[in-house]
Amino acid sequence: MRSPDNPAARRLARVRAGLAERQLDGLLVSHIPNLRYLTGFSGSSGWLLLDGERAILITDGRYETQAQQELPDDAGFELLVLHDKVLAGLADKAAHEFAGRRLGLEANHVAVDQWQRLRDDDGAVDWRSISGLVEEVRAQKDEGEIELVRKAAETAAAALADTLPLVQPGTREVDIAAELEYRMRRHGAEGAAFETIVASGERSALPHAATSECPIQEGDLLLIDFGARWRGYCSDLTRTFVVGQADARQREVYDLVLAAHEAACSALRVGALGSEVDAQARRSFEAAGLEERFPHSTGHGLGLEVHEGPRLGRHSEERLRPGTVVTVEPGLYFPGWGGIRIEDDLLVTAEGATALVMLEKGWLRSLPL
Repeated sequence: MRSPDNPAARRLARVRAGLAERQLDGLLVSHIPNLRYLTGFSGSSGWLLLDGERAILITDGRYETQAQQELPDDAGFELLVLHDKVLAGLADKAAHEFAGRRLGLEANHVAVDQWQRLRDDDGAVDWRSISGLVEEVRAQKDEGEIELVRKAAETAAAALADTLPLVQPGTREVDIAAELEYRMRRHGAEGAAFETIVASGERSALPHAATSECPIQEGDLLLIDFGARWRGYCSDLTRTFVVGQADARQREVYDLVLAAHEAACSALRVGALGSEVDAQARRSFEAAGLEERFPHSTGHGLGLEVHEGPRLGRHSEERLRPGTVVTVEPGLYFPGWGGIRIEDDLLVTAEGATALVMLEKGWLRSLPL
């Protein structure tokens, strides 16, 4: 008998319940984060074919040993290793063993040519396009996942603390990013969760600036957007500093962003709509006549991917659930001057929300220390 405490078994059960609601007999999982979530398999190539009883992981010969090691013994997985023409073998497997059944296909994650090849089976399988089923399950984290995101956040924060004393006028943005990513690995991370953003001076007005070789100048704003990956799970944090002493405008804008951040965090609660949280952040900026300087959403879900559901944006109708992990990251950006953003990773609970790591944000910190 399978253990009810096995995470893979619980997750499969939740997905199967979703299939029943959609009147589907099974599902072909192709999105790699979804595959890892359901099976524990961390390879970069694979498919999961499942119905109400069976769950078949299909991969190629490169991952045979890895799959054998990573698949949990007590969740009932079958392993099919194909050494040639994996997609053709998958289509043949489905056509012979799931003929006449209605199977879902992850529409957002299947290329057109893959879709066409899967359907080239004389109609043996009734393939149906669906989206978001596994992602909806993933949005509500279990205790093990929450601890992995927390560890990723703690690791990133420790690396930042190691890196900040090295920042001084003349230091290049790329050198800060390289040092920060190195320190994350030294603290045990698998690596950066995404390409680190270090933007100084006027470049900090670019919300997703590419880190450059630009040297930091005295008086510059310095925006650092970074995260670590810990056993597959991501953190995503942003802090803005000033190199030297902050001037009056820098402090004024920082205080506005901090107020919006606190308002959005206060709105995080079970049952709240993503749009409601976003609106709280925008109200602070609207009161100052600066709402147009906030061009992105307030936040997003966080887990096996840096950006996942739910979205905290203007039009988000997703409701927050217990165990949801989200970022809150309001910012203001002024071309020719610079930008300020504050971002934390938070766990939504019945009581509200709690930050996964305590990282100073209550004042505009001056560098060097």
